Amino acid sequence: MKGKNMSNDSKDNTRKHIFDETIKALEKKDAKNLATIGMPEIENAEELNLEFSELSMSDMKRADYVAKVEMNDERFILHMEFESNYKSNRSMNKRMLRYLSGINWYDNLPIYQVLIILKQPKTIKSINNKVEMIVQGERVLEYSYKVVKVYDMDKYEVLNSDRLVLYPLRIFMQHGNENDEEHIKECLKVVEELEDKDYYYLTVELSKRLYKFEIVENYIKEEIYMSSALYKEPYDKGKEEGIKEGIKEGIEKGIEKGIEKGKSEIILKLLIKKFKKLPEGYIEKIKNLSNDTLEVIAVDIFDIDSLEELEKYF
Repeated sequence: MKGKNMSNDSKDNTRKHIFDETIKALEKKDAKNLATIGMPEIENAEELNLEFSELSMSDMKRADYVAKVEMNDERFILHMEFESNYKSNRSMNKRMLRYLSGINWYDNLPIYQVLIILKQPKTIKSINNKVEMIVQGERVLEYSYKVVKVYDMDKYEVLNSDRLVLYPLRIFMQHGNENDEEHIKECLKVVEELEDKDYYYLTVELSKRLYKFEIVENYIKEEIYMSSALYKEPYDKGKEEGIKEGIKEGIEKGIEKGIEKGKSEIILKLLIKKFKKLPEGYIEKIKNLSNDTLEVIAVDIFDIDSLEELEKYF
């Protein structure tokens, strides 16, 4: 992407679309066909309605995909999580179980859960999608969810289904003997020819989760990318709206920062309660941790047996 406007945009923080927003955009495009990647038979559903309600867990991110479904005279909830950075079986098990509990609290329908793993994990050799607890020889909990490995799928089989909403996800799929450059060009070529240019835009945005932007930008056609409604929307509101958005963004960043600070202080209080005292320097280190790292500590805190174990999070 060589144009002047695009190079400026790549540096403009207001133009960054995070991964969660990209998935939400796909949902709004075609929720039912998007769901077929996790549950192929859902194409037979008589009714599917997205549920965007916040879960009753203040420290959890909103679920990626939650829909009420009616299919074959049965009503249930479909919950899908799209993961592009899988790091830990244990933390993912707990995360999915917490979502299950939260969704069940919101609605008492049966819940079908699917974890959609986009990128192949670098350090995890096998995916464990089961939680089992046994007390005194009695199984007190047996829980599992479905796992779909997008990185093992054949990207050309998706074209046979003609489900356009799945085309941007092809960037994560198997591409045979094609090298990365050929793969990127082919994925962009397919969506370039679609009438709806949003799919081109979304393919580019998802490509950035897999490849460095310096690589992807060599194959982006600026005029197509910029013709997407998803690209143009922030610029078509006029100067006044732009100012409002800027103010709103500033407020949201302030709130986000406050939430992160609150998380670090809660973690500190829990650690001090557990270990009575923290070594010099630990408090500042914990305050400076990223939000993602704080969430991992929150999940692991009851299994941290010594202060030395904290060092792996710094």
